[in-house]
Amino acid sequence: MVTLTQDELRQIIESAQMASLQEIKTLEQFSGPVPHPDHMQQYKNIDPSLPDRFTAMAEKTLAHNQWVSKTETIVNSIMAFLGWATPTGLSAYILVSAVGFIQEGKSIEALIALVGALATLAGAFYLKAKK
Repeated sequence: MVTLTQDELRQIIESAQMASLQEIKTLEQFSGPVPHPDHMQQYKNIDPSLPDRFTAMAEKTLAHNQWVSKTETIVNSIMAFLGWATPTGLSAYILVSAVGFIQEGKSIEALIALVGALATLAGAFYLKAKK
C-alpha cells in the first residue's frame, strides 16, 4: 500500500491534467477552389506569386465550367427542338405529298403516304414518352 501526502497527490493530478491538455489536437476541414488561407500563406513564403497564380487558376476553371454549362444548355435546347421539328416536318411533307397523290388519282400511294406520316409521328411521340 502506497501512502501519499496531499501535496504529492495534487502534483500527480496536475501533471496528468497537463499531459492530457497537451494531447488535444485541432482538426480543420477546408474545401474550395483555392488552398486554405494558412496554406496560401505557406505557399507565399515559398514563392510570393503562388497565391495569385492559384487564384487566377481557380477563376479560369470557374469561367470554363460556366461556359461548358451554358453551351450544354444551348445544345440541349437545340436538340430538343430538332427532336420535335424533324418528325413533325417530315410528317407535314408526307401529308402534302399524300394530298398531291389524291389529286392525281393515286389513292394507294396516298394511303401509303398517310400511313407513313402517322407512323413517323407515332414513333416520335413513343420515343419521346419512352425517355
